[in-house]
Amino acid sequence: MSIFDRFRRKKQAPQIPPPAPAKAPPAPKEPEKPSVSPEPDITATLLLRKNIGWDAVVKAIEEHFGSQVLGNVEDNGYSSFESVKAKVPAATVTLEDVEFWCSYLAMPHPTQICDFSKIEDGLFSYEEREEIEQNQAFLVLAQKGGGQDLASKRQVCRLFTRLAGTLMGLEDAAGIYVCSAELLISRSEYLKHAGILEENRDDPSYFPVPVWVALRRRKKGEHVLTGTWGLRQFGLLELWFLDEDTAWTELYQRLYLLSITQITGRDFYEDMDTIEFTPGKTSLFRELNGALFIKEID
Repeated sequence: MSIFDRFRRKKQAPQIPPPAPAKAPPAPKEPEKPSVSPEPDITATLLLRKNIGWDAVVKAIEEHFGSQVLGNVEDNGYSSFESVKAKVPAATVTLEDVEFWCSYLAMPHPTQICDFSKIEDGLFSYEEREEIEQNQAFLVLAQKGGGQDLASKRQVCRLFTRLAGTLMGLEDAAGIYVCSAELLISRSEYLKHAGILEENRDDPSYFPVPVWVALRRRKKGEHVLTGTWGLRQFGLLELWFLDEDTAWTELYQRLYLLSITQITGRDFYEDMDTIEFTPGKTSLFRELNGALFIKEID
């Protein structure tokens, strides 16, 4: 049994069995794609422990991808932050015909834009977060307009992960903040997942969900909710479990697998769908306020 077989939607049995077909039944329909378009743009901030200089960034990109991927290299480009009134080094990086924009700021990341000390959820230890908070320079990595549909969004995100992983390989990199998912990731965690992607580059069923979708655990009233934050950037509804009995580690695994199933286009979930995580126990998806809530009903 494949790992995805655990999460196939439970089909409702027909009221009257149909007669035996005289010929082979038609092939099953492709899963219906989400009606909402993905967010086309991507931005992330890469935090550095010290000011390593722009030349070190250019060198890292050239050594990994070759000098031909770099274009419009400027030592005095313009900052993308309104609060930073200074010219900064910048360049474009083109991977598989997708253009990325990278700029370097030799200053600590402004806390008025994002205060990393207040981020509770993410892939980091408290010690790693302290390192990130003490950053002395940072990079802005962005891609504009590439994710017009789910397939192109998936491709752009995979390329983005490879490029960001190369820059996270810099000795003085501390971590990365993925803006759309409000997801903070330490250097070691990002390198781990970027490495897994490199090993699975030719596998269309793989996507590095942990570096694109944040998982959160929240208490609302008397209920504890465990869910995603970041699926909306793929045109998908966020997923939240109404489950206080299952261990959070199991819920996290389910959320990652449900997310990768949808992002890779294997299947999609919507209001009133049912699913069995455990044989004989059915859970129901219900849509509310732009999210899908999952609760066991058997």
